[in-house]
Amino acid sequence: MTGGQLTETAKAAELYHLSPYATPQELVRAGLVVKKACALANRSIGALDRNLADAIISAIDELAALEPSALGREFPLDPFQGGAGTSFNMNLNESIAARAEACAGIVVDPLIHVNMHQSTNDVAPTALRIMLLSMLGGLETEIEALQQALQVKEQETAHVMKTARTELRDATVISAGREFSTWAAAVARDRWRIFKARERLKEVNIGGTAIGTGQGAPRAYIFGAIRELQRLVPFPVTRADNVVEATSNYDSLLEAMGAVQVVACNLRRTANDFRLLASGPGAGFGEIDLPSLLRGSSIMPGKVNPVIAEAVIQVAERIEANHGLIARLCSMSELQLNAFWPLIAYTAWESLTLARNGAAALSRYTTELRVNAERCARNLDASYAKVVALLPLFGYPACERFVAEARERGVTLDDYLVTTGTVSAPELDELWSRKNLNQLGYDEELYARIRSAHASAART
Repeated sequence: MTGGQLTETAKAAELYHLSPYATPQELVRAGLVVKKACALANRSIGALDRNLADAIISAIDELAALEPSALGREFPLDPFQGGAGTSFNMNLNESIAARAEACAGIVVDPLIHVNMHQSTNDVAPTALRIMLLSMLGGLETEIEALQQALQVKEQETAHVMKTARTELRDATVISAGREFSTWAAAVARDRWRIFKARERLKEVNIGGTAIGTGQGAPRAYIFGAIRELQRLVPFPVTRADNVVEATSNYDSLLEAMGAVQVVACNLRRTANDFRLLASGPGAGFGEIDLPSLLRGSSIMPGKVNPVIAEAVIQVAERIEANHGLIARLCSMSELQLNAFWPLIAYTAWESLTLARNGAAALSRYTTELRVNAERCARNLDASYAKVVALLPLFGYPACERFVAEARERGVTLDDYLVTTGTVSAPELDELWSRKNLNQLGYDEELYARIRSAHASAART
């Protein structure tokens, strides 16, 4: 760290050796933005000498510009810490003060000057919300890319007819494009949820000091700090209507992170469907050909595993577990404060990082995989999924009998229908056409014509 070990930071670094992790740098950078807003507000009302304020602001800018490795040395603290984030806030205060002193050659006190009119209890929650707003924007970008990748595949495979499956058993007929559209639609809703989640986080409690009442800070500073913060961040933030409530409650954060949990659910569902459809390829569905990214086995040559799908499923599982942890920690607010801010912050950061990276990985995977149209057609012919298209002509009992007899004879449904004279080959081509199987509802004119032909044949 600049200037050697800093008093409170050094104590915390020595005290908290609980995990192999460090304070997320996105959170540190958000904290620096909050500190800059506070310094600007104190300078504007004359509470902080201009030379001191300028030195603090310059130090903050220098810290914010550091490369990750250098920033990590300045902010090394374990995220598992007590004190509701006091060590995090003191790390900010002391790093800023030390750098300001070194550069400006004046005495800068971490508490008196850098922390002027502030408390950990308004700095830390505000920094957390700034971080989440930024990271949710990054997640939204990756979700949009995933949606587009799925929609491209939807268009590319709209002509491929295949067997739909319910409860992993042959159902009716669907196009591969429609299958991709189901995943794309869920992801599209995720974009909307993320947008709404950001709305929940825009109210911050900076200026509230210890418990949200603003005690210890002048009114001009309280309103000035939020104005400066609004100028510094690229998204709308506002002072909470009830700052005491915003200091003690975390339910709005939990609600926002619920949207991330739903993203995880849809990532897991899509990845698992890819995994199922790629099973085999010779002895499974084999309807998706996976990109060969890694050797699939150290003993089975040529094996290709759904490695990205499996990784994304594990990402989703971690996010799901994290959400339960966040919910428990948010419910543990007591009276005017939640002492468990450090782990709430770290866990939310981890979930958003995993969700963003998981969505990006699945997007690339979607682009690289290929639908095996030949295998889809073969599987469809081997199933009895198309029998549903005969219901308007023959009714359920007769169609059930067709399937049972075809199975008993060991022939395809097509062969059974033609060889028994149930329908002619040209009629079957029309009934099995992509248009008839893929459109909304059935072609009443087609069915009326076939019925009329069969009735005429019966009369003769």
